[in-house]
Amino acid sequence: MINKRYMTRTIILFMIVGIMSLVALFPFYWMIISSFKTNAEIFSTQLNLIPESFIFKNYIDLFTTTNFPRWILNSIIVAVSTTVLGLFFSTFAGYAFAKYNFFAKNTLFIVVFLMMAVPRFVTVIPIFMLMSKLGLTNNYLALILPFAINPFAVFLMRQYIKNIPEDLLDSARMDGCNEFQIVIRIIMPIIKPSLGAAGIFILMMSWNDYLFPLILMTKENMMLFPVGLASLKTLYVVEYGMIMSGSFLSVLPLIIAFLLLQKQFIAGLTEGAVKG
Repeated sequence: MINKRYMTRTIILFMIVGIMSLVALFPFYWMIISSFKTNAEIFSTQLNLIPESFIFKNYIDLFTTTNFPRWILNSIIVAVSTTVLGLFFSTFAGYAFAKYNFFAKNTLFIVVFLMMAVPRFVTVIPIFMLMSKLGLTNNYLALILPFAINPFAVFLMRQYIKNIPEDLLDSARMDGCNEFQIVIRIIMPIIKPSLGAAGIFILMMSWNDYLFPLILMTKENMMLFPVGLASLKTLYVVEYGMIMSGSFLSVLPLIIAFLLLQKQFIAGLTEGAVKG
């Protein structure tokens, strides 16, 4: 017979988790319903959890009066390129730290580890000056090259690859594989969970980045969606309905990416946390 005290604790726990989930999801729900409201209804003193009349004007205006499709395209190009390059270079860097012995290896890894604690805004001026001198402002490369390798991804890959048996790699070398083939054909299939976790992490950072696109992309047709949506807020008029609809559409790719990679993401974080 199930212990009544255990059942009571379980019910209370589920209630607490349910309430916390509702509190966390309410802003997202409010964003969705606000995208179907007029500005007058958004600022109404009454709390309308369901729009009085669903309107699609905000979505129509977003696509017809702004460069939102181009902003989203720019964000996709930058985010996907940064994620792919970040995973590629971080995997090779993690492999080097895990399986090779070279001068100042531990010192360099400590530097990589400490880089995770450096705030991104500290690097704004150096990156801007470097990209300006290279003539890469208003160019996708300005937002891709500086972030083509991620310290967190390097750390995560190293933790995973370190636990791969050396005998497996030696067998691949005896079969004629070079180091590049070993990483691509053997290492990457084994560390899929860490690739999924690091991929979502890098994708979210690049997709939601506002500061660097604001500084490095000054032309309207080169804006990323966070900067583009912020431009809808002017001194006299703020199109909150359009901002809400744009925010909802822009968050959908992240939701889809997480749903597709959620198993790898959860496995990558849980397994990586216990690997030494």
